[in-house]
Amino acid sequence: MERTVHLAGGEVTTYTLGQPLDGAFDQLYQGFLEGGVRSTNDEFRKATFQYFDRYLKDVNNAPAAHDHYFICFTPIWNAFMSAGRLDIAERVWEMAFEPVQEWERAHPGDLIDKGTLCYFWGATALLRGNLDRGYLLVHQSVEEDSRTSGLALPPTPSFALVSLDYQKPNQWFRPWVMEQGRFFENFVKDYATVHGRSLTIDDVKRRFLDKPPNLDAIFLLTFTVARLRGIAGLTEQAKRNAFAGQIELNLLFDLLLVIDVAIRAMNSSEWKFSKQALFLLDKAGHRLEQRDFDDVHRQFDSPNFEIAILDALNGTLKSRWRTLDRLQCDVHLAYELRNSGAHHIETIPIIWKEFDRVERSVLRSLCAVIDHLY
Repeated sequence: MERTVHLAGGEVTTYTLGQPLDGAFDQLYQGFLEGGVRSTNDEFRKATFQYFDRYLKDVNNAPAAHDHYFICFTPIWNAFMSAGRLDIAERVWEMAFEPVQEWERAHPGDLIDKGTLCYFWGATALLRGNLDRGYLLVHQSVEEDSRTSGLALPPTPSFALVSLDYQKPNQWFRPWVMEQGRFFENFVKDYATVHGRSLTIDDVKRRFLDKPPNLDAIFLLTFTVARLRGIAGLTEQAKRNAFAGQIELNLLFDLLLVIDVAIRAMNSSEWKFSKQALFLLDKAGHRLEQRDFDDVHRQFDSPNFEIAILDALNGTLKSRWRTLDRLQCDVHLAYELRNSGAHHIETIPIIWKEFDRVERSVLRSLCAVIDHLY
């Protein structure tokens, strides 16, 4: 059942949780009107314990009852969100979690469904720009949703966020997910234009994001895309340094791990990335002989590594017997970055000086994997 309470200059609808928790929330709302968000007191904790105890063995109604408890915090959260106080809005969810954490400690083996909590908490952290904190919380929401539903891929807003499901309508954070999708789409369009293919972002979603080689690959991909979008918003003058190159190379390495896993799912007999690269080129109709691959690889030996990267970006890589085409250059660059990133912590200036081109080349290789193998 729902009830109406007075808050922030108007009336809002919330859930009826029964006494004494309704009274405890009324005091919390009144405290918000008088002085903002505070920590929950002993009376609130006692009321929360009684409420959760009531549903301890009621497996049919417990998940909804747990959701209703967390939703009762949204009027305060909404007030701070509307005021632009995201820092205090996030604190609301920390406050909501405190008595839940204490209850779980007092009831070993019994868990509260925290899917709603972690979704809104994580979304708030993402809006504040804290990607690590936000994604950790939203992934915990997925874990909670999976546990309570018994589904590995729960059809919930949290899973939509971490799987880049921009088409799902029923999700509070959809505008943010759609922004991530539009950012990724730019790279898909670049691949389609450069290589003369018809691949679209909807193709990527349908053929790869919705049917991944494994969930970890998709989770790493969407998190990496979010981080790439985060640094893309920085002025170029803030990214012209060696540490920027380290961060950028680490992000590229994560993309290369996704590429590796995605190809290996279709070519499980091989474990070397070089073999996976040749497999991809063969399936794409751009076969490269092993002797050409090895001859080009030798050009990436120090001190020629930076020159060879530039040749790959310019599409002018050559073996002694042939000039590599654009896709062969992209895939070979992916291999060299994967090989270098696995063995070296230091970066080279061309990574941060030409990061836009390097990034697009690596993502073209990922798109080629999806286009030709999925």
